[in-house]
Amino acid sequence: MDLRTIKTFLLAAEYENYREVAEKLYITQPAISFQMKQLEKELGGQLFVKDGRNIVLTEFGRMFYREALEINTQYEMSIHRMNQFKQGFNKLVRIAISPMLADTILPTVLRRYMSIHPHVELTIQVMESKDITEQVENGFVDVGLSCLPGSSLIHTIQFHEEDVSLIVRHDGYDLESGPVLDVIEILENNIVFTDNHPFYWGDLKEKLTAIIPALRMMKVNQSYITKRFVLEGMGVSFLPKSSINKELLEGRLLEVPVDIIDIPKAGMYFVYKNKQQFDPELMNFISSFHFS
Repeated sequence: MDLRTIKTFLLAAEYENYREVAEKLYITQPAISFQMKQLEKELGGQLFVKDGRNIVLTEFGRMFYREALEINTQYEMSIHRMNQFKQGFNKLVRIAISPMLADTILPTVLRRYMSIHPHVELTIQVMESKDITEQVENGFVDVGLSCLPGSSLIHTIQFHEEDVSLIVRHDGYDLESGPVLDVIEILENNIVFTDNHPFYWGDLKEKLTAIIPALRMMKVNQSYITKRFVLEGMGVSFLPKSSINKELLEGRLLEVPVDIIDIPKAGMYFVYKNKQQFDPELMNFISSFHFS
């Protein structure tokens, strides 16, 4: 099995027509058919079945399609890394970041890191914290910056912990002339947007409904959408300080003092698979910043 055959297979699966693949690759249709027969012989299963003038993947073919995509992606990544090395980059760090952390000063921190380390290339994917662990386990990324600790199969280092605040849209008053913010009244008279953080909401909802059984809640799984809804006056929510600092400083949001429950804290975690993929210099650089 060579890479050209795999690329031909991927095109055949995409176009579902040997003639179109042959025209794209500037070779004959019988040559394409021969390559696929040889691939089927090597794999020990049928990849395509005829559907009129077209072809469609079999169940066996669909399974191999996923494998072929991974092989091709890994090859292209390897070529990219070698080209970057020739251009002066001597290190590549693949990072997965949760949307919640991407909504903090973390992008600014990473930009500063890149300016100080011009020979390090960072590739960044934004994904949910629950998915980061799997990506690290499978070796698709080198390090995850997550709101959740990793599984027992990988390493976890907490690099930050912070308070979680109840936030409302700013009422336009200053601290001296504004009315007292009553937490019970606010929670009873507003929708509470929940589930925008993967860690603390289970515990928090139990505590809130124990005090206010009729609490109105709405699940909104993204922090930036939650902030948008709160800024529009549609409801209130609990968010980590690092994700609301900008809006608080700009006077668009208000923090409500909460003395009726103990609010869980939010953490930020490095997750990585092994020491070869881990970059302690990057971790120390990020840890040195004050997020909240």
